Amino acid sequence: MNVGSLRDFFHRSREWSRAANGMDLLQMASKDLNEFTDADTGFFVYQNRVQMSEQGHQNLRVFFPWGAFASAPEPLQSLVDNIAWSNDDVRLMMRQWSGIEDFPKDLQEQLAGYGLVELGLWPLTSQEAVKGVIVLGRTAARLPRFTPATRLTLLDACSAQVSLALDLLSVRRTAEEASFHDPLTGLLNRRGLRVRLPELVEEARAAGNHLMFGLIDVDDLKSLNDTKGHPAGDEALRQVAQIIQYHVSAHALVARLGGDEFATVLQVEKPDAHSFMVRIQGAISQYSDGHKVSVGGAILGLDGETLDECYQVADARLYDCKRLAKSI
Repeated sequence: MNVGSLRDFFHRSREWSRAANGMDLLQMASKDLNEFTDADTGFFVYQNRVQMSEQGHQNLRVFFPWGAFASAPEPLQSLVDNIAWSNDDVRLMMRQWSGIEDFPKDLQEQLAGYGLVELGLWPLTSQEAVKGVIVLGRTAARLPRFTPATRLTLLDACSAQVSLALDLLSVRRTAEEASFHDPLTGLLNRRGLRVRLPELVEEARAAGNHLMFGLIDVDDLKSLNDTKGHPAGDEALRQVAQIIQYHVSAHALVARLGGDEFATVLQVEKPDAHSFMVRIQGAISQYSDGHKVSVGGAILGLDGETLDECYQVADARLYDCKRLAKSI
């Protein structure tokens, strides 16, 4: 038994849990599998964030082929598309090495030319669902370094390690998404808005549109909380959030900045922040349970050169709106 290679492999595979995303993970694993195991040829079949099923297997994609597969990767996607991964015959061949002659004849024909003597399939699971497959091959050019039992145990450990890393990525992604959203309304929070803003700025520039920054403040929310209780105030905030979302484009960003303050950032063809924000104000007055809001808006490049400057201008206009409402 090549104890040194085993030790080096497991030391290297610990790094998989530090992958930034699923593609980084698969790339790291493919390099290590090629270097340390008897599998001198292979690729990953993976469908990110979607459970693999018999109906959806055609959406699975080939990633990071190495060895003999790297020399002719184009037919691999067709091969993957034509395999019914939930088929009983395929499932029975999981987690083991098999001679090429043991596979269905049509699969043998598709694998011809790669010089394989063995092929093995190891499932990748995340949250108790199969999300992909490690497809591994051995050519006649490389002799086995491990005993048959060690080879199987090592690759079982590989699929378990990759699957565990996928679970960690899923948990990390879920936690990150939660940290970007307001739990009461489901909108972005201040942090989430800042993360998403650069992408929207670039989209507006590419489309030749103006970018508008709007602020919405719920009037007299404290009074509502004091007289009818915080559940009534929470319901008012949820209503306002839903109405804002309904009256902006699907690509607009809508956030609750905290307390009774909301923000929206969206592309507009005309640099007229005032008219748009007045329409939002009217919609909330019409469709909510009698709630009133004050609004203010600013156009990037016209009212401010940065989004922070636009925020200040929009905030000043919001308070002008609030003072005007109180004076009437």
